[in-house]
Amino acid sequence: MKKLIVITTPGFFPGENIILTRLFEEGMQSLHLRKPEGKIDELRRLLDKIPTVHYPKIVLHDCFSLATDYGLGGVHLNRRNSLAPSGFKGTVSRSCHSIEEIRHYQSLDYLFLSPIFRSISKEGYGSGFAMETLQQASDAGIINEKVFALGGIDLATLPLLRPFRFGGAAVLGALWGERPSTDKQDIIITQYKKLQAWN
Repeated sequence: MKKLIVITTPGFFPGENIILTRLFEEGMQSLHLRKPEGKIDELRRLLDKIPTVHYPKIVLHDCFSLATDYGLGGVHLNRRNSLAPSGFKGTVSRSCHSIEEIRHYQSLDYLFLSPIFRSISKEGYGSGFAMETLQQASDAGIINEKVFALGGIDLATLPLLRPFRFGGAAVLGALWGERPSTDKQDIIITQYKKLQAWN
């Protein structure tokens, strides 16, 4: 069974906690809380509105001290934050943009490889890999269950991942659309169920 990871929108929106809680109730196993411009107090306010039972399923991209404070499941390394907190006990993952990077960071718990397809959420962010390159890396065991496809992942492109050994995929734009709000929560939940059922 391939795993689906959900990444939050870069900005906060009213009622976000309500939709995130519903997604957890619908079976979301992993949420990457990524707010690159977010302040620590804004992240605290969002976390405070999510039931604590879901904290082990949340992975932070910024303000790593909150991961320890709230007992969150993991931290995700990137160019802004390249080191996990000292003594951190949760999962440590990282974004990669080349096959070489995947080789280099294989000791981490899991990795994102992007952009696999043309990005939905980032305009002008094109596909970074030929299908033959992905197949070769998969055949060599470099792409394996610890590597998750990111970038342009939607209902049309998910089936194209089947030939490769990815552990799953991470979604952003295909789930949230352009302007998520509580008015659209039923649409978002329905879309999540469709994406989750891609296996």
